[in-house]
Amino acid sequence: MKNPLRLLLPAFLVLLAPAAGLAQPAAAPAPAASGYKVSVEISFNQQGDAEAVKLLESDDPTGAQLLNRIAIDLAKQVKQPPRLVDGKPVKFKAHAPFSFPVEGDEGPAANNAPKPSVHFAGQPVYPPELAAAGTAGGAILELIITAEGRVSRATVLRASHPEFGQAAQAAIMQWEFTPAKKDGVPVESRWRIAVDFLQPTKDIDWKWCVAPRPSLGTYSVVHRPDAAALPADNAGAVMPAAGK
Repeated sequence: MKNPLRLLLPAFLVLLAPAAGLAQPAAAPAPAASGYKVSVEISFNQQGDAEAVKLLESDDPTGAQLLNRIAIDLAKQVKQPPRLVDGKPVKFKAHAPFSFPVEGDEGPAANNAPKPSVHFAGQPVYPPELAAAGTAGGAILELIITAEGRVSRATVLRASHPEFGQAAQAAIMQWEFTPAKKDGVPVESRWRIAVDFLQPTKDIDWKWCVAPRPSLGTYSVVHRPDAAALPADNAGAVMPAAGK
């Protein structure tokens, strides 16, 4: 899954002097925003072209490391003016933080709340008209899970197509959980989940693969036109969000 590169840019670069190791901020960091963060180190050649990228820090919640891959792909395209030492171009490095803003995200601490676990998760039905048209997309839902492990409410926060939201909601209302516990006692809890509807040859925006925290993770439904009877790769199992 690819993301339009124009949607994501480094919030700022910190250039590292190759000899002394002193850092000079190229621009002031942007104010902290809700969402997920990925930080990488870029190695530049003498011409200022990126030649290597190393992951430094990340709270990417996706099992497929989707946000990390997007950040690394973007970093490989960064171009900087040549850096001169004693009048000669030299190799140098820079740190580049990438921000993936997610509407309604409550930050890493929200995922520290007592979390329920999925006991039964029936697969949402891929809307037939969207499947036939080869349409991919997703929906973000907020769940209220009772102390008995039932879903008392599943609210569609947003969806790429209304049909995806309706399909996800209908299935999730039938899910069963082992409830969250506080001090050993089952309690009601509130969580979000991303449900993406995938086509083997189509890309979808990353925002349908990442739920705002508190997040249970992602559930994927894969449509295979040549093998419609096969279940999704992770049907019946939620890909859990990172603890951050």
